[in-house]
Amino acid sequence: MPIIGEGSWRYDFQRDWASLPRWWNLGETGHAGPPRTSVQGAVAANGDVYVLCRAAHPVLVFDANGNFVSSWGEGKFSTFVHGLAIDLGGKIWIADSGLHTVTQHEPDGTLLQTLGTPNAAAPTFYGQPFNMPTGTAFTSDGDVFVSDGYGNRRVHRFSRDGTLKYSWGEHGTGPGQFVLVHFIGADWRDRLYVCDRDNHRIQIFSPAGETLAEWTGFKMPSDLAFGHEVIYVGGGDGLSIWTPERRLIARFNPDVAGEGSLNIHGIWIDAAENIYLAQFDRAVSKLTKVKA
Repeated sequence: MPIIGEGSWRYDFQRDWASLPRWWNLGETGHAGPPRTSVQGAVAANGDVYVLCRAAHPVLVFDANGNFVSSWGEGKFSTFVHGLAIDLGGKIWIADSGLHTVTQHEPDGTLLQTLGTPNAAAPTFYGQPFNMPTGTAFTSDGDVFVSDGYGNRRVHRFSRDGTLKYSWGEHGTGPGQFVLVHFIGADWRDRLYVCDRDNHRIQIFSPAGETLAEWTGFKMPSDLAFGHEVIYVGGGDGLSIWTPERRLIARFNPDVAGEGSLNIHGIWIDAAENIYLAQFDRAVSKLTKVKA
């Protein structure tokens, strides 16, 4: 495997990490677009890796070595399903931009809860949930935050039972405004990081929606993941690693073995902080840190 990065941040890069059953793929079917598109994923407490894709088998489960375990969601999601996250209790959440819903599932796919009405979009830019939601995040009190993302410019806060508490955000370039609310994540202090992708920035909020900071210096940041001491950001400028104080530790975007640059849609990590990437160039890659 090629090695990318430098110094203390060197990784074995394994493109097409996941082993699929014969004749399966990671990709879009039934309409124009790339033949394979994986969009996001997450790692469960037991080490299983969940990968969301726009394909006949939307949710794919692999072990830590990339061996196929199971799949679910067949026929249940749109061809523009967008975000997958795992909450503190191990439940799986899917944001489906095409159906305008956010759903909660058991790890085996059993549906537990649906937020929004399938195929019923809220009026564009009016701020009510949902119009093409993109992702979910969770704070330590169990509340659920949804980035409502393509047809709205909002973040919604729900209680764990699905009751809408409040929302914030509007179209624009100022604090608390968005052009595209692409993904959302919560750090270890319950601060909400919103990938305002088309404004080329990340905005940071309190759980009450108060603007805390703005992070610039990115090209179309798509997603981020929180390690024990650092924050990993993926986007159009590849992979970057930051301290919580916003000091850049490393950034790399190589043409790995002629496969193209790391144009990233989704990024997540496991307990050992190995990095997984869902790339726009139609691959799920794994970066395993090289021991010093």
